[in-house]
Amino acid sequence: MSETGTLRTARAALSVVSARTAGLVALAPDTAIAIPGSSWRVREAAVHLAVVGFRYAGMVHGERIQFASLTPDECARRNDELNADIPESRPIPLAALVREGAAGLLTATASCTDARMVLFDGGVTLRIGQLVGIAVAEHLLHGYDMAVAVGQPWPIDPEHAAAGLIGYHARNVCCLNPATAGHHTADYRIELTTGPCYTVHLVDGELRAEPTGSAPVDCTITADPVALLLIGSGRLSWSAGIALGLLHASGDRRELALGFDDLFRCP
Repeated sequence: MSETGTLRTARAALSVVSARTAGLVALAPDTAIAIPGSSWRVREAAVHLAVVGFRYAGMVHGERIQFASLTPDECARRNDELNADIPESRPIPLAALVREGAAGLLTATASCTDARMVLFDGGVTLRIGQLVGIAVAEHLLHGYDMAVAVGQPWPIDPEHAAAGLIGYHARNVCCLNPATAGHHTADYRIELTTGPCYTVHLVDGELRAEPTGSAPVDCTITADPVALLLIGSGRLSWSAGIALGLLHASGDRRELALGFDDLFRCP
């Protein structure tokens, strides 16, 4: 996929997925319904998605970032602060905010090429297409959470999940778990069943940007993108993904796949 193609694909995915999340919020019987396994209710998840659109559009326009780091504790604290700034709890107005946030990001990126760089939370620099991909992943995952909470189905398009994973991959330099990644050296190739692939190059606990090519790696993980997105965000276990046949490891050190997910802390 070309750089410009990455942006085009991510923008198309965001347009579709944000409409779905907004529709889910609009039809929620009560936004005070708790999300299983989370301190958030449907209201907080919906507000968060609106804020993602507003903030990411601001990043495109050069506004300062609002998260100094992407540690889970810092992200939880700042997300709660930002959510508190929008007290709305009615389903229809909340859905309108979700649509407005996504529309703002789509408008901000409409004339961009994916060669354009943007400063993201934690101080990491991303391509515009990767930024939009992160927004796609946020809508997919929090849409999943809200759907579980209100008892609605939430099918995820593998191509949309792949766009989200490409964005998260670029962000992961700020998400290494020092307890598991410290002093770890290994090369991983992630091959998504939808086609895209990327390389995770760790040298003594440092994640380095390396182009994906034909160079040998220690471990290749072939994965269904929906499964990998849910696993990386803690919504599906690695063992369940393997048992369901959604993940496969190969290479001279294929056993490394079992600990791959533990190398990162999802914000």
